[in-house]
Amino acid sequence: MEDFTTFICYRLKSTMKKVEKRFGQVLEEFGVTMAQSFILFALLEQDGCALTEIGNRTQIDNSSLTTMVDKLEKEALVERRPYALDRRVVALHLTDKGRDLALKVFNAGAAINQELSNKLADDKEPFINALTNISETLERKNLANK
Repeated sequence: MEDFTTFICYRLKSTMKKVEKRFGQVLEEFGVTMAQSFILFALLEQDGCALTEIGNRTQIDNSSLTTMVDKLEKEALVERRPYALDRRVVALHLTDKGRDLALKVFNAGAAINQELSNKLADDKEPFINALTNISETLERKNLANK
């Protein structure tokens, strides 16, 4: 019988748990979680996104997304407004305070990303391509099984 700790899914989960812990330690200073930081990053890229777009981009489920956005809104980092193209849809916007924090958090995240990239050295591009390939293959299979 094969040792389950050699399974790719186990190794990915184990590594991601350690990455989340490392990133979480850095984010404590800013008072946001890793998932909340991804929301802020998405808004840095495209402020005024619909919540569904942010959920898709950040891979956060709608139920969790709403709770996270509520906290970010309570901290005056984001605000909800009607979406310009469809007033029935809610768009999320960074406040000035949110943009300042998002930039600081992004810089901290970029430093961790560089730290991880340095461990990969010349293997970074093939590694990223392999992860992307796995992700896309699994997504197609998941869609086919619905």
